[in-house]
Amino acid sequence: MMLIEADGKALFAAAGIPVPDAQLVSAGSLPNLAGPGPWIVKAQVPVGGRGKAGGVVRCTSAAEVDAAVRRLLGTRLKGHQVDACLVEQVVLGEERYLSIMVDAASYGLRVIYSAQGGVEIEQSGTAQGRLCAPHASAVGEALAELIANEPEAVRVRIASIGKALAELLLQRELALAEINPLFVSPRDCVAGDAKVVVDLNAVDRQPEIASIIAARPQTYLDANRKIAEGFDYVELDPEGEIGLVTTGAGLSMMLIDELTARGAKPLNFCDIRTGQMRGSPARLVRVLEWIGSRGSLKAVLVNIFAGITDLGEFAGLLAAALEQSPSIKVPVVARLVGRGAAEAKRILGEKRPDILVTEDLEEALRRIDRIVGAAA
Repeated sequence: MMLIEADGKALFAAAGIPVPDAQLVSAGSLPNLAGPGPWIVKAQVPVGGRGKAGGVVRCTSAAEVDAAVRRLLGTRLKGHQVDACLVEQVVLGEERYLSIMVDAASYGLRVIYSAQGGVEIEQSGTAQGRLCAPHASAVGEALAELIANEPEAVRVRIASIGKALAELLLQRELALAEINPLFVSPRDCVAGDAKVVVDLNAVDRQPEIASIIAARPQTYLDANRKIAEGFDYVELDPEGEIGLVTTGAGLSMMLIDELTARGAKPLNFCDIRTGQMRGSPARLVRVLEWIGSRGSLKAVLVNIFAGITDLGEFAGLLAAALEQSPSIKVPVVARLVGRGAAEAKRILGEKRPDILVTEDLEEALRRIDRIVGAAA
């Protein structure tokens, strides 16, 4: 999960990585500007590409800052509500790019550096990477190779930033720590942006990360759901038409890809983890509440491929959960495959004869297509 820039920079600053003077502004407050400017106003949403989407505004006066903040707050940017803006003084210097990320395939880290930073880094062709072992000294050696052509004074400063970034990533068990741009001047290096991706599976060992997530329940809604509920539910499109009740991360993503390829609009990703229901419909009720809160909903697709789970038991829980979920007023289609599928079909046939129950994915998808098309 990606942090908003303000939280990423707070982690950077605590790790000794210089960041610009800034303040976080939310609804009902106005920026208290210091210094002569100019300033940058940045929408705080946990997603990249904000600049190209209009979420980063350069301002030369206090009036322009005020107007930019007022314009951005309360809007949606790349699918996320803008609840806060970061107002920073502009930093001068040459732009570089530096990132460290977990490379799962090599059981190590990948260090990437470019002498040219900024929004077009992917197209610049200047970025180079090195794989290394997961410890700070190995990162330092890899980075030293990548910055070998920099002037000596610059190498020293970038190496220091790289060491701090590596220690932060390892200590906080991050998946990615990226600075783009890293501003390099004759005096210092300053992180112009912070892209930090946390590993939610490590949050129980990282109380500082947990506190950051808990402090912003709306900004990190999906992450707070996972921490509180113990399973994954991620809203993909607030205007989505098909709510998904699914298990298995890979199978759930495959289903989303299939729906999208057919021109459908899935509302959410879900890995409900049926093995942890323990005879209670509560987990299903919570998912159905979240799905049913969206007015764009036209159908619910249940897709469960069971191994240990008994689908007969699941079918009873699903019927109970639907009974307790009055917000679900749309048709439900259930594709149930695996242990107890025949019993599940019998149970739902008795308790919810309105639900199509099938083991055939294509049949389920065709029914969803007809439902959504008829509701259009």
